[in-house]
Amino acid sequence: MSWFTLQNARQSVAGNDRGAALISALLMVALIATLALAVTREMRFALDRAANLDLRDQAHWYTTGARDYAEAMIVRAVAHPDTAFRPDAGWLDEPQVFPIDGGRLAGRIRDAHNCFNLNALVEIDSDGQAIVVPRHRTQLATLLEALGLPAAQAVGIAAQAADWIDSDQRAQASGAEEGDYRRSGRPYRTADTLIAETAELRGLLAMTPEIFDHIAPYLCAVPEARPLALNINTLRLDQAELLMAAFGGALERRQAEALLLQRPLGGFPSEEAFWAVESIQALGLTEDERPRVGLVSRYFEIRIDVGRGDLHYGLEALVRVDPDQGLRRISQTYGVFT
Repeated sequence: MSWFTLQNARQSVAGNDRGAALISALLMVALIATLALAVTREMRFALDRAANLDLRDQAHWYTTGARDYAEAMIVRAVAHPDTAFRPDAGWLDEPQVFPIDGGRLAGRIRDAHNCFNLNALVEIDSDGQAIVVPRHRTQLATLLEALGLPAAQAVGIAAQAADWIDSDQRAQASGAEEGDYRRSGRPYRTADTLIAETAELRGLLAMTPEIFDHIAPYLCAVPEARPLALNINTLRLDQAELLMAAFGGALERRQAEALLLQRPLGGFPSEEAFWAVESIQALGLTEDERPRVGLVSRYFEIRIDVGRGDLHYGLEALVRVDPDQGLRRISQTYGVFT
């Protein structure tokens, strides 16, 4: 091999080495850039998560503070029932909105007597078994029909709600028991006990999200297997369907609305004054046929909503107030909604 050829070979090898080194350097730069991008992304995610957690924590304390304020308001109101439970009592059902840093807080107290207690669909016998009360099941069907549901659908939902709570596995007409849910697309079991919240009705075979959203404002889940007395003085005009259901359909809508419109400004002074109303007496109800009505409430629902930017944090609580025992918090749920 000549000297010229050997020299060219050495230069070719050196060129290849420099090319390989350049490619290696470029690959290393690309790898480092990728790692840097990944680290930056993780840091941004961590910062966003920390900011969201901070917002959530602030929202949580806003809601608990507002809940405590609402509970104190309830205790003060119950101590003066003559002024608190009137048709014009603005502290009930009227949402209170307060501006907060970067958002708003809305609070509302609802009289939990002015709703249909789903647990009243059953009664507890001496053996601790939940037995369906047909009269109350019919009242629920009447309420749902008054709210615009077709009669067959209203009867089906009422029957399925009763079957969901009762202790046996015998499905009522139009009802559904555990076997029906096991054969559904996503098998699950019935509760077979008192329900804790109205959202459990979403599990009924006949229920849809649209129906639930429509009827939920008229329902509640008080932990007592009996109907609560409607507070005839705080019942709103847009809740006339509850009065229709309580009377088992004996009151027509126009009669129920007229009764609420004709209440004294300060409300009925006594239950006897309510039963003395001419339109009520005309129904000819016996003592056993009369629904429970009252002038003082013990159960209340508290709803707090906090909105800050894209964050929406909510709290719902059910409380009971007794003159001797004070306020007791029965249940509470809270969470973040985006």
